[in-house]
Amino acid sequence: MSLIEKATALADGFRSLYGTTDKYTLADMKTALSGLQIHNFLNEGQSLDTTNGDGTKNLQGLTVDIWNQHLCGKTVTFSCDIEWSGYVKNENIGNRIGFEMQTIDINNGNRWYGPWYYPQSEAGSTHLSLTQYISEKAIKSIEYCSAYNQINSTATVKVTNFKMVVNPMGGQN
Repeated sequence: MSLIEKATALADGFRSLYGTTDKYTLADMKTALSGLQIHNFLNEGQSLDTTNGDGTKNLQGLTVDIWNQHLCGKTVTFSCDIEWSGYVKNENIGNRIGFEMQTIDINNGNRWYGPWYYPQSEAGSTHLSLTQYISEKAIKSIEYCSAYNQINSTATVKVTNFKMVVNPMGGQN
């Protein structure tokens, strides 16, 4: 195996662990190794599955204490895997699939975090990833942390592999 093949395999591993699709340099990989203890702040095994009647799924794992101790002032990558079929665009609805959380900080400021996907085809699948900077302000509440099917109600949607991890590469302020 050549050096390029080894580096590519290592970068593929980091993309999988961090839930990103980024292209990593060798310097990035050194940084990724230094932060290799990856903690997903959302509980494992959660899914949104419209075949089970779920149009909304409250995601478990986050608390105000966890947020304030581990996430304030950090760059976080949110990701999930999405499959859908039966999508028909409708200008009267959100036409999106994803998850988000709303927080209220100690000064009553509202903030929303999380990724959304807007399908462009009747059926498909994708890995969704979004990196956002979390405000340094402590929060007093998490109003909700939920996954949503906001495309037509007759569509079949499955969202799995929810992740919310501190991204050691930083880069979003």
